[in-house]
Amino acid sequence: MITEKLLQQKRKMNRRRPKFLRQDYHHRIKVSDDYWRAPKGSQSKMREKRIGHRAVVKVGYGSPVELRGLYMTGAELVYISNLKQLDNVKPKEQAVIVQGTLGLKKKYDILEKAAEKSISVVGINAKKFISDFEAFVKAKQDKKAARKTPAEVKPQAKETKAAEKKPEAKKTEDKEKSHEKAQVKQPQTKEIPPKTEAKKI
Repeated sequence: MITEKLLQQKRKMNRRRPKFLRQDYHHRIKVSDDYWRAPKGSQSKMREKRIGHRAVVKVGYGSPVELRGLYMTGAELVYISNLKQLDNVKPKEQAVIVQGTLGLKKKYDILEKAAEKSISVVGINAKKFISDFEAFVKAKQDKKAARKTPAEVKPQAKETKAAEKKPEAKKTEDKEKSHEKAQVKQPQTKEIPPKTEAKKI
């Protein structure tokens, strides 16, 4: 049977219990599965439980057997992933943990329904989340309403055939001029008539 004495003992043990980190944690690359592992090295000072090294999981750090797996208030923890599961929750005996992979809209619906049924939610500030989400939705709607509609694009007047030909003629003229400039003018050589020998008298 859960009593106030057991709950106080659990709170005291939680304050005393250190954060158990595996050996050489500060040298390891931080990864999502870097949980506690018992040290097994033959020369491990942590395995030998020497003074000045990290704490090792052992008997004496645990909570009372009657309260293991329960919340600080003695309530049973229940994981929730949809609205239907809230119907089976007992507000006085159970507390709710909302699944982290849910989207904002589903979380908002679940937290709002839990607040209506006065169900305690663990791991998230329900009031702050609801107010922030409502403010976010309102700002989004205001931004959408203030957005101006794009102006209608006026159809361009059809160009006449004469207007279409003019730019083409200019392009050809420019090409011819550039081609003429590129060509180097060669000097013209005058033909010199062959010398004729003067007749001897």
